[in-house]
Amino acid sequence: MKSGNVENIIVDEVHQRTYVVMAERVLTDGETYKAIRIELLKRGGKPPGKGETLIINAPPVDKSAEVTKA
Repeated sequence: MKSGNVENIIVDEVHQRTYVVMAERVLTDGETYKAIRIELLKRGGKPPGKGETLIINAPPVDKSAEVTKA
């Protein structure tokens, strides 16, 4: 299984930070921001410094949890 082959990039221009979320597919905005929030919480709430890039490996998406319309 391929993993971590798509870069979902968020640039915070105000604080001059870049977040790169590696995932199996292109993530929605909500999924991307959730992965960033979780990683920042793991770091004790400390964001990267000015001009730094934080690279995050997003966990695989559980296909069984997806809702389908009938």
